[in-house]
Amino acid sequence: MWKRSKVTDQTAAGQTGIKKKSKVPGVMITQFLEELPEGKSTPDFTRKPIALTIQEGKCAVFKAIVVGTPTPTITWGRANGEIHFHPDMCLQKYDEASREHTIEFPKVAPEDADTYKCFATNEYGRAVCTVALNVIAVGFSKTKELQKTQVEDTKDIRQKLKKRKEDGTREEKKMEPEEKVWEILLSADKKDYERICGEYGITDFRRMLKKLSEMKKEREEEIAEFVTHISTLKHIEVNDSDCATIELDMDLKDPTSKLFLYKDGVMVPFTTEESESMKHNLKQVGKKYVFTIKNLGSEDAGLYSVDVGGINVFSTDFKVPEVDFAVKIQEVIAEERQDALFQCVLTAPTDDLKWLGKSAPLSNSEKFEITVSEDKLIHKLMVRDCMPLDAGIYAAVAGIKSCNAWLVVEVDKDAASKGKKATRKTTTAGGANEQDLMTIAKEQQEMYQKKLDEKIEMAKKAQAEREAAEAVAKVEGEAAKKAAAEEKAAAKAAAKAKAAAKAKAKRAAAAEDAAAGKKKAAAAAAAGAGAGGADGGKGADGGAAVGVGGEGGTAAGAGGAEGLGEEYDSFEDSDGEIEGEGGGGVGGGEGAGDGGVGGGEGDGEEGEGRQGGKRKKRVRDGPLVPDTVIDPGVHFHAGLSDCKAIIGEAAELECKVSREDCEGLWYKDGEEIQSSEDITISKDGTFHRLKIHKVTEEYAGKYKFEADGRKTESLIVVEDPPRFPAEELEAFKNPVTVKKGHKASFKLPYFGREPIKIQWYLDGEELSEEATIKLDYSEGCSSLLLTKLQRKDSGEVKMKLKNEFGTVEAISQLIVLDKPTPPMGPLEIVEASSSTIDFKWRPPKDSGGCKIDNYILDRQQVGRNTWKKVGPIGPEPKYKDSDVDHGRRYCYRIRVETEMGTSELMETEDIQAGTKAYPGAPSSPKVVTAFKDCINLSWSPPSETGGTNILGYNLEKRKKGSNLWGQVNAPDEMIKGKGCGVKDVVEGMEYEFRVSAINNSGAGEFSTPSEFVFARDPKKPPGKVIDFKVTDSTYTTLSLSWTKPKDIEGVEDEAKGYFVEIRPAESTDWDRCNSNAITMTSYTVKGLKSMGMYWVRAIATNDGGEGEAQELDNYILATPPPVRPRFTDVKIKSFMVVRAGNSARFTINFEASPWPEVIWLKDGSPVPKKVTISNTEGSSQLLIPSSERSDTGIYTIIVKNIVAQESFSIEIRVTDEPKPPGPVETDENVPGTVTISWTPSPDEKRDDRLHYMVTKRDSSKSTWHTIADHIFNNRFTLCNIMPGREYQFRVYAKNDMGSSKHSESPKWLIPSKRAKFTVTMPETKACDLQCPPKFLLPLKMHTAPQGYECYMSCAIKGDPTPHVTWLRNNISLNTNTNYFISNTCGVCSLLILRVGPKDTGEYKIVAENSMGRAECSTKLTVRE
Repeated sequence: MWKRSKVTDQTAAGQTGIKKKSKVPGVMITQFLEELPEGKSTPDFTRKPIALTIQEGKCAVFKAIVVGTPTPTITWGRANGEIHFHPDMCLQKYDEASREHTIEFPKVAPEDADTYKCFATNEYGRAVCTVALNVIAVGFSKTKELQKTQVEDTKDIRQKLKKRKEDGTREEKKMEPEEKVWEILLSADKKDYERICGEYGITDFRRMLKKLSEMKKEREEEIAEFVTHISTLKHIEVNDSDCATIELDMDLKDPTSKLFLYKDGVMVPFTTEESESMKHNLKQVGKKYVFTIKNLGSEDAGLYSVDVGGINVFSTDFKVPEVDFAVKIQEVIAEERQDALFQCVLTAPTDDLKWLGKSAPLSNSEKFEITVSEDKLIHKLMVRDCMPLDAGIYAAVAGIKSCNAWLVVEVDKDAASKGKKATRKTTTAGGANEQDLMTIAKEQQEMYQKKLDEKIEMAKKAQAEREAAEAVAKVEGEAAKKAAAEEKAAAKAAAKAKAAAKAKAKRAAAAEDAAAGKKKAAAAAAAGAGAGGADGGKGADGGAAVGVGGEGGTAAGAGGAEGLGEEYDSFEDSDGEIEGEGGGGVGGGEGAGDGGVGGGEGDGEEGEGRQGGKRKKRVRDGPLVPDTVIDPGVHFHAGLSDCKAIIGEAAELECKVSREDCEGLWYKDGEEIQSSEDITISKDGTFHRLKIHKVTEEYAGKYKFEADGRKTESLIVVEDPPRFPAEELEAFKNPVTVKKGHKASFKLPYFGREPIKIQWYLDGEELSEEATIKLDYSEGCSSLLLTKLQRKDSGEVKMKLKNEFGTVEAISQLIVLDKPTPPMGPLEIVEASSSTIDFKWRPPKDSGGCKIDNYILDRQQVGRNTWKKVGPIGPEPKYKDSDVDHGRRYCYRIRVETEMGTSELMETEDIQAGTKAYPGAPSSPKVVTAFKDCINLSWSPPSETGGTNILGYNLEKRKKGSNLWGQVNAPDEMIKGKGCGVKDVVEGMEYEFRVSAINNSGAGEFSTPSEFVFARDPKKPPGKVIDFKVTDSTYTTLSLSWTKPKDIEGVEDEAKGYFVEIRPAESTDWDRCNSNAITMTSYTVKGLKSMGMYWVRAIATNDGGEGEAQELDNYILATPPPVRPRFTDVKIKSFMVVRAGNSARFTINFEASPWPEVIWLKDGSPVPKKVTISNTEGSSQLLIPSSERSDTGIYTIIVKNIVAQESFSIEIRVTDEPKPPGPVETDENVPGTVTISWTPSPDEKRDDRLHYMVTKRDSSKSTWHTIADHIFNNRFTLCNIMPGREYQFRVYAKNDMGSSKHSESPKWLIPSKRAKFTVTMPETKACDLQCPPKFLLPLKMHTAPQGYECYMSCAIKGDPTPHVTWLRNNISLNTNTNYFISNTCGVCSLLILRVGPKDTGEYKIVAENSMGRAECSTKLTVRE
């Protein structure tokens, strides 16, 4: 049975709400009717959507399959917000083949993450299920960064929309398109979002929705300040009286709130009274407000906004199409029950034409038919089956144009038909000539197309002019660019010429060095003549070909020098203009330096260099490893490092080489640089530095330092972060002090690379343009102007600049001066004597930002009306008044005076001069020590002294059991200190004491009495407690009990209290559980660790001290007493069926002590890894997520501890609705029976609990009845087949989850006519077998369900064959065709085809023959 519970939430009108549980977990069904009609059902899910966790940008799909009669309608929703269906965002589909309803997110985004709901609804109920979508955000999103540049921040947009004057009205200016589109979207319907975005060019639909949601939330909060409730927001509508209306229902918090109407941001005046002179009118009826615009024209188009108290509550965009009526509708006279036709022709095609009937909008229905021609110029309204009630004025409205005409319905006046409904007529009244309308429409179409072509031509012309202007600008730009390139090339050529001159000078110097080397090479000339000559030739090729064959060293030297110089030039000038002049670089240089010895070898190897600008193959002449050690040359210990430089500041590059005598050259972007006014090149030992004194943009680039053929490079990156001038920044830091109501301005110049984002903050809150805040952003400077300042506006003012290179802040202070607040109480009276009143108070909470100059006091004697000015008394918050009369009461008024003025007053309570103010009670006396002849006491002074100093104390004592107090000290000798030793005591007596304080007024109240104390010597500590034991324990508590120790006179005195101490086994320190001694002989220790080991002891104590501790013999475990495991659930399921794909969860509760071990097994083995086991204190849960058929089995939980173990098993069967069985066949093996056989269901092998059910229907009935169930084979034989009836059978496969679809058999029929059966009997002898009728088998009692068959039978014998009569309630049934009666060989039977209540009663069968008569009866009961 379904579980039903009444639903409290609202359903459709007239419907009840009954909640039912679906077979699918997680689906809730609400049934609208108490009883469903036959064949109808509520919606249900056979497959619900599955939760998804998906990566951002992927495609997410939810699928669901539903059933129900009639077919349910599927809708989707989400928990937070609404689903926006758009081809790029979300699609809803239905696949008829698979019957799957899907919702698809093509590119899922993080904002799509939510809980979604799927609703299936028909007229009998609703089913709902939920599913979660989780989105994993991935990396950096280019789309989001692009959106930041495409869509302005919501806050900035809202600030633009919020710009108001002080009275709440808007600024008098036209709205920008960006402001306009957002105001339209805030009030538009969701179905119009796509159209509006297309009109205003918004392409990022998702970003727009997110921003719009934030803006709507903010506007709702603003509206809530003025409006309690707002609804029925109707956009602007045009009626047939050339008027347009804006309608909204709202409940204003303040009925006096002002309403404003704006058109495109400009206020529109309106009247609240009916006036023909005013174009705009406001009509209020209760909570409904209707704005009317009269005499509509094209100038009335625009964005209309309604504001309440300076807050926009509704906006609507009114568009006026350029359309008019070429042919207006005409009056139509129609007869009753005839159709009426109105027609009109427009000047421009449009879809948006509205028809009105008697001022009510009309739409397509059985009564009205609205048609539009293909060119959208001819519009028709057909009023079908006109009745007298249909008569009236009908109107057509196109844009702001309208036309109307009467429909006159002529009633049939025939007297014969009076009171009868007239006959429906097939003719149509009204309507002009169709051909004429087509001609007019064609003319209008041509005129419209001509105007459209003219507009397109003008647009093309304007576009051509724009393109021509852009082309001219482009040519001028290219010319300027070409001129700049030529100027740059000329500068570069000059630089090359300069470099060539330097190279020439170096070659001349090298030639002089070679001449000097001739003399040194003379000694080696003979040895190196041949080789030198050859090499010299090569050197000449590489250089300028100086020298002859016999003087090889010289030739080589010159060639090498030239080669070096030319290679340098070639490296620096990448254009290669002088590359062909020489090439031998490094080798040639070495030959020149070494003279005769090394010159030949060096020139032969390196002097080849390049010839004609091409490198030749190097040939080694000497040994691979030279015999001499060659100087490795200069190398770098530290190279250049990249440097970030700020414009206007200094930058320095530094490197360190290996030798001090090394010289080097500096280059920037390949060009040599020298020291100048802006650049200093210096050398300090091995350090070489280049310093730029003031960095500018042109100093950015690649810098290189070269020394002895080695080089190091670095980059100087010039940055221009925002910065403030130092002097202006120091001036800005000085606090700004202004008076209340005045204005304060802050201005600070800055410099840095644009764009720079400028933000102003006050006390950490960013400032934006408002009525009292003015922000100015000019080039290189920004200012802040604050007006109408209040004291609360004081705080830190910060200006923050940010660009691509960094952020900088400047901080100042704003101090707003105001009058101080009143002084603060409470008043503290220092002295109130007969001649002086001395009191003080607290300074004001806020001095107004100024120093307190004076406190001004006025005094009034209580009982008089005048105040006496005491005068300024200085900045100290205290006053001593000596001009007082004894016994008089005075009141004071105190003000604070600063340079900004005087504060409000603070009035004191009445103070009496000279009144006796007694001190309060001291604390209760405490016993310090007690002896048989002396008791020492101490106490604390009273908190209330009565306004004067405490002079001393009086001490009194009282014996226990007495009511009389006796003073300890003499009446004229007060106790000066805060303690006293009382010696006037009697040994063995018990005393209590009290004390009072004395001031100038006298003795005050006595304190509460002290504890009773014996006048005796100190007691002896008690002994050990007896019978110390544990009475109970849990995981966190321990209960103890003991017996008080024995009292041994002179050795161990009586115990007055007890302490319990505990020590964890791993610690050596004892912790006291009770801070104060307990008097009871039991205690419960709390806060123990579960299963912790503890040592426990108890200590007795009295006035003599603490006795010896009594410790338990063994440690104690913090655990309850051992308890055998036991399952505590009253009813535990032992069998569970789960649909495949759903989760299976089984929870079982138990109790056991100590904490048991919980083990789960599946079919005797450990559970698979996919099964989740959750154990808590006293319960365990098994969870199978997304179960499969393989998870079917017997799951056993074993709970065991040191006491015992207990187990329980549950069979979990994972299955699904079975597949239907195969084809069904029928066969008659035995007459009167039929055998039904079928092919097994495909699931039979996988499900051992699968069985079959057979139903039948015969030609005499229209319903199906179950004839067999729980069949575990594939055949069934049905008896009692009636001849002449047509039978049909259905077979269902069933399991624990439900039943499959049916498999149906072909129709089965046994013909009623049979061939005659002839029996040839042998001749027999006559035998008299006559006997009266007798019942061999009587009738039985029958109870049949309503609607089912009932079969009665009995057996009779008799000779001759008796005549059988059936009776019901003594009425013969033999002739009743509703009963099938047969008598075959003495077996009499009665078949009731379909039992009903009328069949209830007594049935009797009477058998009669010539020998006698017999009767037999039974009763039939019909069960509903």
